[in-house]
Amino acid sequence: MKLFRPLSVVIAIVLLLALAFVAVREFMWRADYPLAHADAAPDGAWVAEVRGLPKTLPLGSGVFLRESGDVLRSVHPRLVFVGSCDPLSTRWFGQRRLVITCEVRSGEPALLQDLVKDVRIELVVDRHFG
Repeated sequence: MKLFRPLSVVIAIVLLLALAFVAVREFMWRADYPLAHADAAPDGAWVAEVRGLPKTLPLGSGVFLRESGDVLRSVHPRLVFVGSCDPLSTRWFGQRRLVITCEVRSGEPALLQDLVKDVRIELVVDRHFG
Protein backbone atom coordinates (compact mmCIF):
# COMPACT_ATOMS: atom_id res chain seq x y z
CA MET A 1 0.00 0.00 0.00
CA LYS A 2 2.85 2.39 0.79
CA LEU A 3 4.34 1.81 -2.66
CA PHE A 4 1.21 3.09 -4.40
CA ARG A 5 1.19 6.46 -2.65
CA PRO A 6 4.58 7.69 -4.00
CA LEU A 7 3.80 6.19 -7.41
CA SER A 8 0.45 7.96 -7.60
CA VAL A 9 2.12 11.26 -6.66
CA VAL A 10 4.68 10.81 -9.45
CA ILE A 11 1.94 9.97 -11.96
CA ALA A 12 -0.07 13.02 -10.87
CA ILE A 13 2.98 15.29 -11.27
CA VAL A 14 3.72 13.88 -14.74
CA LEU A 15 0.10 14.39 -15.81
CA LEU A 16 0.09 17.96 -14.50
CA LEU A 17 3.33 18.73 -16.35
CA ALA A 18 1.89 17.28 -19.57
CA LEU A 19 -1.26 19.32 -19.16
CA ALA A 20 0.77 22.47 -18.54
CA PHE A 21 2.88 21.77 -21.65
CA VAL A 22 -0.22 21.36 -23.83
CA ALA A 23 -1.77 24.55 -22.41
CA VAL A 24 1.41 26.59 -23.05
CA ARG A 25 1.72 25.18 -26.58
CA GLU A 26 -1.93 26.06 -27.33
CA PHE A 27 -1.53 29.58 -25.94
CA MET A 28 1.63 30.18 -27.99
CA TRP A 29 0.01 28.82 -31.17
CA ARG A 30 -3.02 31.07 -30.77
CA ALA A 31 -0.71 34.05 -30.17
CA ASP A 32 1.29 33.26 -33.34
CA TYR A 33 -1.87 32.73 -35.42
CA PRO A 34 -4.38 35.36 -34.21
CA LEU A 35 -8.01 34.72 -35.12
CA ALA A 36 -9.58 37.29 -37.46
CA HIS A 37 -12.95 35.57 -37.80
CA ALA A 38 -14.54 32.13 -37.93
CA ASP A 39 -17.35 30.81 -40.09
CA ALA A 40 -19.21 27.59 -39.23
CA ALA A 41 -20.77 25.22 -41.74
CA PRO A 42 -24.60 25.19 -41.82
CA ASP A 43 -24.73 21.93 -39.87
CA GLY A 44 -22.02 23.07 -37.46
CA ALA A 45 -19.73 20.11 -38.17
CA TRP A 46 -16.84 22.21 -39.59
CA VAL A 47 -15.43 25.66 -38.89
CA ALA A 48 -13.28 27.76 -41.22
CA GLU A 49 -11.01 30.12 -39.30
CA VAL A 50 -9.28 33.08 -40.93
CA ARG A 51 -6.08 33.66 -38.98
CA GLY A 52 -3.05 35.86 -39.30
CA LEU A 53 0.22 34.10 -39.98
CA PRO A 54 3.43 34.69 -38.03
CA LYS A 55 5.49 37.73 -39.04
CA THR A 56 8.37 35.40 -39.94
CA LEU A 57 6.23 34.11 -42.83
CA PRO A 58 5.49 37.01 -45.20
CA LEU A 59 2.35 35.28 -46.48
CA GLY A 60 -0.37 37.49 -44.99
CA SER A 61 -3.29 35.42 -43.75
CA GLY A 62 -4.37 31.82 -43.77
CA VAL A 63 -7.55 29.78 -43.57
CA PHE A 64 -7.58 26.84 -41.19
CA LEU A 65 -10.29 24.20 -41.33
CA ARG A 66 -11.24 22.30 -38.21
CA GLU A 67 -14.01 20.07 -36.98
CA SER A 68 -16.29 21.80 -34.51
CA GLY A 69 -15.32 19.46 -31.68
CA ASP A 70 -11.60 20.23 -31.98
CA VAL A 71 -10.79 22.21 -28.84
CA LEU A 72 -7.01 22.29 -29.21
CA ARG A 73 -6.19 24.16 -32.43
CA SER A 74 -2.44 23.57 -32.16
CA VAL A 75 -2.59 19.77 -32.06
CA HIS A 76 -3.65 19.20 -35.68
CA PRO A 77 -4.10 22.49 -37.55
CA ARG A 78 -5.31 22.11 -41.14
CA LEU A 79 -3.97 25.07 -43.10
CA VAL A 80 -5.88 25.03 -46.40
CA PHE A 81 -5.08 28.49 -47.82
CA VAL A 82 -2.39 31.18 -47.58
CA GLY A 83 -2.25 34.57 -49.24
CA SER A 84 -1.91 38.30 -48.82
CA CYS A 85 -5.54 39.33 -49.33
CA ASP A 86 -7.58 42.37 -48.40
CA PRO A 87 -10.24 41.27 -47.66
CA LEU A 88 -10.12 37.52 -47.13
CA SER A 89 -13.48 35.90 -46.58
CA THR A 90 -14.96 32.43 -46.26
CA ARG A 91 -18.47 31.34 -47.09
CA TRP A 92 -20.21 28.00 -46.89
CA PHE A 93 -22.35 26.86 -49.81
CA GLY A 94 -24.08 23.84 -48.35
CA GLN A 95 -22.74 21.71 -45.57
CA ARG A 96 -19.57 20.50 -47.29
CA ARG A 97 -18.53 23.22 -49.76
CA LEU A 98 -16.32 26.08 -48.56
CA VAL A 99 -15.54 29.01 -50.86
CA ILE A 100 -12.60 31.26 -50.00
CA THR A 101 -12.64 34.70 -51.61
CA CYS A 102 -9.38 36.63 -51.85
CA GLU A 103 -8.87 40.13 -53.18
CA VAL A 104 -5.14 39.98 -53.84
CA ARG A 105 -3.06 42.65 -52.13
CA SER A 106 0.32 41.24 -53.18
CA GLY A 107 1.96 37.98 -54.11
CA GLU A 108 0.26 34.83 -55.28
CA PRO A 109 -2.42 33.22 -53.09
CA ALA A 110 -2.25 29.44 -52.76
CA LEU A 111 -4.91 26.84 -52.08
CA LEU A 112 -2.96 24.17 -50.19
CA GLN A 113 -5.75 21.59 -49.94
CA ASP A 114 -8.90 21.38 -52.03
CA LEU A 115 -10.40 18.47 -50.11
CA VAL A 116 -10.34 17.79 -46.37
CA LYS A 117 -12.23 14.62 -45.49
CA ASP A 118 -15.63 15.38 -47.05
CA VAL A 119 -15.29 19.18 -47.39
CA ARG A 120 -14.62 20.55 -50.88
CA ILE A 121 -12.67 23.84 -50.83
CA GLU A 122 -12.71 26.34 -53.70
CA LEU A 123 -10.75 29.56 -54.19
CA VAL A 124 -12.05 32.71 -55.88
CA VAL A 125 -9.30 35.23 -56.62
CA ASP A 126 -10.12 38.85 -57.40
CA ARG A 127 -7.20 40.85 -58.80
CA HIS A 128 -7.41 44.63 -58.91
CA PHE A 129 -4.87 46.36 -61.06
CA GLY A 130 -4.75 49.98 -61.00
